[in-house]
Amino acid sequence: MLERNRAMLEGYRRGDRATLEAVYRHLSPLVLRTLSFGLGVRSKGARGTVQVSPLDLDAAHQETFVRVFGESARLHYDGLKPFEPYVLAIARSAAIDVLRAQGKVHSETIALGDLDDDQTPVDPGASPETLAMQAEAEAVVRGFLATLSPNDLRFATARFIDGHSQESAGALCGLSRQEARTKESKLKAACLSHLSQQGFLDGAAARALLAVLVVVLWVRGNHGLL
Repeated sequence: MLERNRAMLEGYRRGDRATLEAVYRHLSPLVLRTLSFGLGVRSKGARGTVQVSPLDLDAAHQETFVRVFGESARLHYDGLKPFEPYVLAIARSAAIDVLRAQGKVHSETIALGDLDDDQTPVDPGASPETLAMQAEAEAVVRGFLATLSPNDLRFATARFIDGHSQESAGALCGLSRQEARTKESKLKAACLSHLSQQGFLDGAAARALLAVLVVVLWVRGNHGLL
């Protein structure tokens, strides 16, 4: 992917929104499929496998792309090694962190990758600056949700918080398939407009992460946005 396309590589490093969306579309299914098979782990010298529950899988999937789209991961990628294993190393590390936070694995547990087991997995983590940006993003998105009409908020909740398909969310709100598609597009455009008006998408490459989360991942509820 990026290792074979210099333009995409440069776009990724800049945090270009269209490039990040393309990365997400291409690699999201692979990340979900890989994590759903379970994780090879090493803890206190012993090796084993841990399974990732559907709820933890969703959280790990989202956290993966928070990290992949963060400045540290974008600048750390050298453009030479295959990009998919790079992302999957981040995904495994993100999944272990999710499981560790839930007390489901020991604090010393690490994920074993497809490469040499002694190789430290790529783990950009979340810097204080990133955490501050995410907290600011959450406040701004909460502010946007507060501006919605009851009908729009009901659709947004069904679609993006409760996880219904677009068609199912529309049916719950008495909308046809086309009406649901139109409403979703308008809500996403309105949210990005709100973010821009709040000065949240001004310039900095790291801010592109939020645009991708809103447009592609949207507000899925697992990041504490409500």
